Amino acid sequence: MSQKNIARAGATLVATLGLALTAGLAATPASAASSGYVYSTNRGGEGWYYYGSERVWANDIKKDGYGAVTQVFADDGRRLLVTVKDTGVKNGGSWKTPTLFEGYHKIRACVYKTGHKPTKCGPMTRWYVD
Repeated sequence: MSQKNIARAGATLVATLGLALTAGLAATPASAASSGYVYSTNRGGEGWYYYGSERVWANDIKKDGYGAVTQVFADDGRRLLVTVKDTGVKNGGSWKTPTLFEGYHKIRACVYKTGHKPTKCGPMTRWYVD
């Protein structure tokens, strides 16, 4: 094999390995990330998951007679894993520290009145916990 062919084979190998590495990194989920803020449709409740403290937060942000509720679901969107409720505007919010296993989860914020189901729920947001 000539040096030219050896060099060409080496360049092809490096390019192939670079492509494989890039594809592998693209398929890897992001590291532990916060969920970002989610809001009820009337913007009266907000919620989030913060990876640093592993807390799920609910915060009542509108004086409207409703409390705020944050719900975390399994990735299928059907299995409710944790609910956090907060009442009282400007109290800084309420939180729980659930055990969330590695993988994708969904989170949403709603509002509620005591004794009633959550209502005015915002869309579910998907995020990864590792």
